Amino acid sequence: MQRRVPPHLAACLALLATACSTGVNPATGRREVVLMSTQEEKKIDETQAREVEAQLGLVRDPELLAYLDAIGQALAAHSPRRDVNYHFEIVEMEEPNAFALPGGHIFVSRGLLVVANSEAEIANVLGHEIGHVAARHAAQQDAHVKTLGLASLLSDLMSGGEQESSDNERISGSFVARYARNQEREADRIGLELATEAGVDPSGLGGFLRTLDQLSRLQQGFSMPQTYFATHPAAQERMIEASARAQEHEWRSERAPLREWQPGRPVAKSRAEFLAHLEGIAVGRPASEGVFDGERFLHADLGFMVQFPSGWRLTNMSSQVVGISPKRDAVALLQLDSPGEDPAAAARAYAMREGFPIGDAISLRVGGLPAFRARALVPTSFGRIPAEITWVAHQGMIYRLIAGMQPGSLRSYEGVFRKFSHSFRALGPEDRARISELRLRIATARPGETLVELSERTRNEWDPTYTAVVNGFAPGALLAPGTPVKIAVREPYTAKPSGSPPRPADPAGLREPRPAPGADS
Repeated sequence: MQRRVPPHLAACLALLATACSTGVNPATGRREVVLMSTQEEKKIDETQAREVEAQLGLVRDPELLAYLDAIGQALAAHSPRRDVNYHFEIVEMEEPNAFALPGGHIFVSRGLLVVANSEAEIANVLGHEIGHVAARHAAQQDAHVKTLGLASLLSDLMSGGEQESSDNERISGSFVARYARNQEREADRIGLELATEAGVDPSGLGGFLRTLDQLSRLQQGFSMPQTYFATHPAAQERMIEASARAQEHEWRSERAPLREWQPGRPVAKSRAEFLAHLEGIAVGRPASEGVFDGERFLHADLGFMVQFPSGWRLTNMSSQVVGISPKRDAVALLQLDSPGEDPAAAARAYAMREGFPIGDAISLRVGGLPAFRARALVPTSFGRIPAEITWVAHQGMIYRLIAGMQPGSLRSYEGVFRKFSHSFRALGPEDRARISELRLRIATARPGETLVELSERTRNEWDPTYTAVVNGFAPGALLAPGTPVKIAVREPYTAKPSGSPPRPADPAGLREPRPAPGADS
């Protein structure tokens, strides 16, 4: 028997059909369903680029950025998609990672650069991310999710049963995951094509994936898994496939036959020159973002310190510093409020901006600095919580210390919160002397020197096995004289001279923002 479609469902089906426009994929030449226009892609790209800067932070090293851009633009010149401008940035992230936004913003993490062993490795990673943009994978995923969502809804309405809806949801979720893996493979293929056309050694991708695989094996059970593998699925399979493709002397793309790969002109002419571009990059979070010394948070550039409660889990984020109680029923937040000298005025402006009243307000001094304290129901990323808030003025900026808890817990945490908010003070010379950071340095092997001996001589804080992996050496190998070796050296931090006072990236920012690259100013 034929099942008659009710009129309201027929209208939904018609809407689905008209919404699903088709277009030609610039990377493959195939026609496909696309619901997102290029204008929407650019708008999303610019918005998310600003969010990336505010939440993760960007490395602001002009020479290193220029080097990365030179590598990226050489590949982007061969991109099959010509309606976007590619921008290459470095995010303040310790874990190796890379990602692309739909309108051409491509980000690599600082941690990825630390473990990269050649310009070809970085170039192939950038080529992979350019492949995501060129193939419009974000638009594909958007269309896929939207059409699956509506189709699932229609199926549920037609069947009238909850079980079928649940089955559809499971099938849809499985298909989306498989679709994402196919996107990764396609981005690999496009990236290898771009590398070949640009004269970049296409074996770089396989080499980079092998290094990450070795690091993951080395650190398994002792640290977090490599972020790149978490966001780029099927790593083992892709590593084998990328290596096999790179070994082919000539292979055909979906767009045109490729000539046999011929070495081009790299930006860095040697490994030593490549490593020179990376030397000095922070290993781990840079001290310019503030550091923890036990429970104390010290910020040399902004010139203050705060003592967080003992035993709490502490996180230094780009937008704020967070402490969470062991029972997860209380939180302490340090945020940059606004430029100014009047904590009471900042408190009133914050309450008006966020739309809540403040009570039990009092002016006071904290660490010899002007301050203002009040209680309120505060909106945070953890939801609205009852909190005691202290605003403190220091060197032309107002800082906000929020101590919040579950309703009814104020009595048990009141003393802890007061100690936290009253600990804010200017940084003294002894405090500054305690601030240090790890930096990537390049050491040169001496005749007959082993990696263990080199590490001892240079005060390398990486253990020899880790040092071997991030340099692409076999553990225990004897180093040839003059071999450049990446090491991590702890160095005292010197605060950067302050110009104009920083502005918050958002109401909770601790970083001075700048317009996202490529965004309209």
